[in-house]
Amino acid sequence: MPAIDYFAGTDVVRIATELRDGGEVVTPIWAVVVDSVPYVRSAYGPEAKWYRRVQRTGNATFIDGAHRYPVTIENVDDEETNGRVDEAYRTKYSGAGESLQQIVVPPARACTMRLTPTD
Repeated sequence: MPAIDYFAGTDVVRIATELRDGGEVVTPIWAVVVDSVPYVRSAYGPEAKWYRRVQRTGNATFIDGAHRYPVTIENVDDEETNGRVDEAYRTKYSGAGESLQQIVVPPARACTMRLTPTD
């Protein structure tokens, strides 16, 4: 499956981030696609461990069974893009209640990242 299909069609994606000792940690998170570009956010803001590891390395790998989707990360801070990402989260996760609200508030919006698949 192409990476974009994984991000668009999977409710909970699995992000693998690199530990300083070379190991990796896999964390379930949400992802959305806007204009064929995948985005993720840290619902727990900048204190989430996976988010801090991504910020340190600038990359991550998403895992779907035996498939691995390596990506580079670019922080997003423009309001227009964040608004479109908000709408994508509201559409994809419309039944998620309070969890949805947590991903569209300022602390999470400040942790929006654009993913660029590298494979």
